[in-house]
Amino acid sequence: MSEPANLGELIRSVDLLVTCGPGGVGKTTTAAALGLAAARAGRKVVVVTIDPARRRADALGVDGVASHDPHEVAGAVKGRGSFSALLLDAERTFDQLIIDHAGDAAEAILRNRIYRSIAGSLSGAQAYMAIERLHQLHFSGDYDLVIIDTPPSRHAIDVLEAPDRLNSFLSNPVYRALTLPGRSFAKVTNAATTAFLWTVKRLAGPSIVEDTVEFFRSISGMEEGLRTRAAEMGALLRDARTGFVLVSSPRAEAIDEASYLAEAVQRGGYRLGGVVVNLVHPEPPPLSLRARDIAAIDGPLAEQLAYHAELTALAAAERDELQALVDLAGAAPVCTVPLLDHDVHDVAALGELGELLVDCSGPSPARADQRPGCSPK
Repeated sequence: MSEPANLGELIRSVDLLVTCGPGGVGKTTTAAALGLAAARAGRKVVVVTIDPARRRADALGVDGVASHDPHEVAGAVKGRGSFSALLLDAERTFDQLIIDHAGDAAEAILRNRIYRSIAGSLSGAQAYMAIERLHQLHFSGDYDLVIIDTPPSRHAIDVLEAPDRLNSFLSNPVYRALTLPGRSFAKVTNAATTAFLWTVKRLAGPSIVEDTVEFFRSISGMEEGLRTRAAEMGALLRDARTGFVLVSSPRAEAIDEASYLAEAVQRGGYRLGGVVVNLVHPEPPPLSLRARDIAAIDGPLAEQLAYHAELTALAAAERDELQALVDLAGAAPVCTVPLLDHDVHDVAALGELGELLVDCSGPSPARADQRPGCSPK
């Protein structure tokens, strides 16, 4: 598949879109704006936000606590497309996974103290539940495009690597020993797991050891399904019909982090489909005055000229910072989104931003004729 000329082509051609980037650069808003643009182009879209802090995502039209089910944003789309959003509820997704696939063991697993601890707080479980939820949504047939808004910064890599890590865990000698059929608790504690279980027993007591063994044995019946879905999602994330959009700002620290993520995406065999750089200072138009004429001016006009020079220098410095990210993007389009004097916090503003993003052909930061746009806050 050839690389898209712009983000509009990307959102029309992929089935799964993954946005990633540092925190505070407008990543969630960018994901929502691209989703809304795709929906208005006639696609059935759902945007999934993964946020460890469970911040409110007002721009997505979802208020309050995390929602397990997609919420269609009323009035966002006219026509055959649709625009829905959800905030990942990892614990509820994990519970539903157990209910759907554990059979008669489901009730015992849900009561297990080890399971409740893992489902409610373990970060690795959250990453895998994000992948599990994506699998459900993608293979449900209800949506043409699933957009995942990953956690900020390097936590996004945890989500991408979750299918591979799950398969590694299921092959781990400790897990294999704990789940061998026909072995008594006493025999298990004398097998290859002795050191692991002895540590757990010493720290938390013998009842926790029993709960641990019971939990791993209970989920062993789900192993085949877990492996299958993990393999399917691992393949889907690397498929040609999946695109990654890297979101950044022109700040040096954000560019450094975004560059790391771009390299990690490409190293992992994922397709980088585009780059969005928000909060860019547009370059002021050049002055027709000569330097000696500017130097002779004083008073309020001199202050304005000094401000113009400062903005020009700032815009030039940002373009220099961005060049490293542009180089890493390769053939993928790079869209620079200038600052806006108002926040993007409702459907109307999301629609405006979406139009700018899909039409942006990605001028090089070295050029001054950048298309004006807006920036999510």
